[in-house]
Amino acid sequence: MTLDRIRLIAAREARAERGQPDGIVSAATFVATLILVESLAVGPLAASQPSVASALFWIAMAFAAILATSRSFERELEDDAIDAVLALPGGRDALYAGKAVALTALVAWVAIAGGALSLLLLSLDIALPGHLALVTVAGVLALPPVVVLFVVLALRLRSRGALVPILVLPVLVPQLVAATNGTAAAMSGDMAGAIGWAGLLVAFALVYSVLGLTIVATALE
Repeated sequence: MTLDRIRLIAAREARAERGQPDGIVSAATFVATLILVESLAVGPLAASQPSVASALFWIAMAFAAILATSRSFERELEDDAIDAVLALPGGRDALYAGKAVALTALVAWVAIAGGALSLLLLSLDIALPGHLALVTVAGVLALPPVVVLFVVLALRLRSRGALVPILVLPVLVPQLVAATNGTAAAMSGDMAGAIGWAGLLVAFALVYSVLGLTIVATALE
């Protein structure tokens, strides 16, 4: 039954995004703007280096994930829909997992748009496109469990809008390092490095998913 509730919450989130697509549009626009500003700040020559381009991309993706998740929960709080979900047996776990699934889909779309922009804007050469796709998928999977967890933990705080980035970003450093190094490895032709970093990102996703399902129910009491 919990799986059914997870699917319902994820589907409801997808319908909300289709009904009000400004969320994914704002996230994609944010990523595009941040990548552009970052590339101008470091200079075109430096920004075209695999390690720098990868870092610019994943930093932008982290902020976009935080923005999209915060907006999603704000929408729940506005109409008090979240209270009905939490009142259900297993509703707390379903809320976390359903939001994580929905955010993963949204971040995937933003990653496609941001990645295409990075390739076009920075004129990047990709030595191993298949491995780059693998690292990107693993990186997309690694972000939502952490971001959703900390947004849920800060849900009842008045200043959650300012606190969530402060809380989430230090925890995301290992994921960002792994995603950056894996992306740079795929761009430069290091097959073993790309696979190794992708595996680490998948491990991060699994660990934080289990951690989130373990502590969210207690945190929302």
